[in-house]
Amino acid sequence: MHFGPRLEAVAALVPPCRTLADVGTDHAYLPVLLLQEGKIEQAIAGDVVPGPCEAARHTVRQFHLEERITVRQGSGLTVVAPGEVETAVMAGMGAETMLQILGEAPEVWQHPAFRHLVLQPMSDSCRLRLWAEDHGWAVVREELVREGKRLYELLLLEPSPGWKYPGSCREVGDDLVRRHHPLLAEFVAEKKKKIQRLLTQMDRSERARASRQYKEYETLWKQLEEIDCGNGRNGK
Repeated sequence: MHFGPRLEAVAALVPPCRTLADVGTDHAYLPVLLLQEGKIEQAIAGDVVPGPCEAARHTVRQFHLEERITVRQGSGLTVVAPGEVETAVMAGMGAETMLQILGEAPEVWQHPAFRHLVLQPMSDSCRLRLWAEDHGWAVVREELVREGKRLYELLLLEPSPGWKYPGSCREVGDDLVRRHHPLLAEFVAEKKKKIQRLLTQMDRSERARASRQYKEYETLWKQLEEIDCGNGRNGK
């Protein structure tokens, strides 16, 4: 069964572990893929909506994994008991939703047995980098993957008290920049296009040009330019 580039990239980022929580599991394809690859021993597949939970149960039965994947309906990590899992995956949702989920169940990700967060945000990845810095977690690996016309960001976090984000631009992962990721130039170009559009719109208003938001966009544009210039059009 082909799971698609995005889901396969998420699976590739998951460290081997005994028990994984797949938050917002939908069809439970990720736990199935990870079990097929031998990266996990068992999984808890959770979703807040009844329909996806039923779809997940159907998938579990289809692959005869009833003894290894448990489907639970509920909000985020609240379906998991502290110490029950070592890794949680949140994929295909906005960073705001992820932060709400983390805020609902700190006892889960603060437990000593919990070692990794794998995040694939649909938006606002910079907020996740800030959260990591503020809550004693480190972003240890980042990836980009293309599926269809869209580029997706992936982040792997692990506990690291006192960790500070090493880059100057939280909009683009420092790990991607340091490794000169093959999709980085394309990713930065997309962000520059978006920021340029916003600045052009705000240029029409004197009040908007004087705003803090305008200055933040200008700073971000300069940071993106620096990344673009350093990513290797000079062969680095």
